[in-house]
Amino acid sequence: MQGLGGLVHLNKDKVTAFATVIQGIIQMKIGLISPKGNFWGNNRYFQKYWHNNPDSASQRSYWTGLSSGLLVIAALTPEKYEVELADENLDVVDFEKDYKLVGISCMTQQATRAYEIADEYRRRGKKVVLGGIHPTVMPDEAKLHADSVVIGEVEYLWGKILVDFENNRLQDFYRAEKLVNMKDSPVPRFDLLDPKKYSSIWIQTSRGCPHNCNFCAASKVYGKKYREKSNEQIIGELQYCMKVFKNSRYYFSDDNFFVNKRKKYELLEKMLPLKIRWGATTDISIAEHEELLELAYKSGCNTVLIGFESLSGANLESIDKAKWKFNYREKYQEYIQKIQSYGIGILGAFIVGFDGDDSSAFDSIAEFINETHLYGAQVMILTPFPGTDLRDTLEKEGRITGNNWSNYTAFDVNYLPGKLSKDELERGVVQIFQRITQKENFMKNMEYFKNIHRSLQKKYKKEIS
Repeated sequence: MQGLGGLVHLNKDKVTAFATVIQGIIQMKIGLISPKGNFWGNNRYFQKYWHNNPDSASQRSYWTGLSSGLLVIAALTPEKYEVELADENLDVVDFEKDYKLVGISCMTQQATRAYEIADEYRRRGKKVVLGGIHPTVMPDEAKLHADSVVIGEVEYLWGKILVDFENNRLQDFYRAEKLVNMKDSPVPRFDLLDPKKYSSIWIQTSRGCPHNCNFCAASKVYGKKYREKSNEQIIGELQYCMKVFKNSRYYFSDDNFFVNKRKKYELLEKMLPLKIRWGATTDISIAEHEELLELAYKSGCNTVLIGFESLSGANLESIDKAKWKFNYREKYQEYIQKIQSYGIGILGAFIVGFDGDDSSAFDSIAEFINETHLYGAQVMILTPFPGTDLRDTLEKEGRITGNNWSNYTAFDVNYLPGKLSKDELERGVVQIFQRITQKENFMKNMEYFKNIHRSLQKKYKKEIS
């Protein structure tokens, strides 16, 4: 049979009906887009430093990856649709594509570009759905650029959105009425990613964070209740990824990977045979569980990101009412040494620009990073992201200086600081990076970790023999 010619023996009405079905299937194409992010900021001091830093390419490569949100949506989409993915950090968004529906997910620093993309597709007559953290906390703003806005998690909403789209009755807003049971979340469509473009694959195993830091919107968007996938789900996702990505590194994108330490211990035991390299975000309390640290190392963990935020007790007290981070401040150095002694390098996350910070904060943080031999550091400027308690406070005080979302990169100043000027704060961040990346400090750190790994190799060689 060639084309519809083989159907000439059917009556005209049946041929027409069949042709309509085929045409409908062909036309059902959905585009899922992650807008380009201004990850490195508009801070002129940081831009100059970054472009002149020989290590910038490797650091950029390390953080290259795509969060699983759009891949989950693709997995929730019935086979009658053809799904295409564009990650604008690596791909070109093609406005000539014959998409009938476009889904765009964005964080705050991506929002300006997300709106530009949405406006252009709508100008061309395409239906656009916006979702992600920024549209969730700023739904009315997002609706100005979209036919529909998803507020919250998408798993229990996407099927209804598609039905409404097919029947030309898209609603303005789709709000998640209950938290998603993570066991209902499908395996993301990792096959949509080009293995040649991604050196890091991001996998989400849980949602929700029990802490409530005033600069973070995670607990507002995903709730404080900690929800996890089963260990069988997680192993299945890893095995699936290993077939698609042969030499990639895996990073667990959870806000706090080790909240349920017993369950994660069981997971790491199951991960041992996979022989992968991985990293995760956690809190400093992992240092109190040495059996877990040892198993993490044996299962391939070589880095963890830990939010220290500040070295100032007053700053840490202001972050959350429970003073969780403040209570661990005196143990920072001891616990860093403990974690890294297991061959797991710590990427320390710090924030500058708290009301208690003056110019001495830059020197203190740089010295602390060098003295504790942190594997790396992520130092950012305090940023009043929408949906956070911090933003609510600064708005009440009249200290927000602008809502140009492309400046909300955590390397730019968008509020009136307490004891520092905007210029001092933007220069100070760069000064920290300059000090911790000096060749002398880099070489000391290399030797420090070499000694640790030599010691571990001897230890485990003896245990095996």
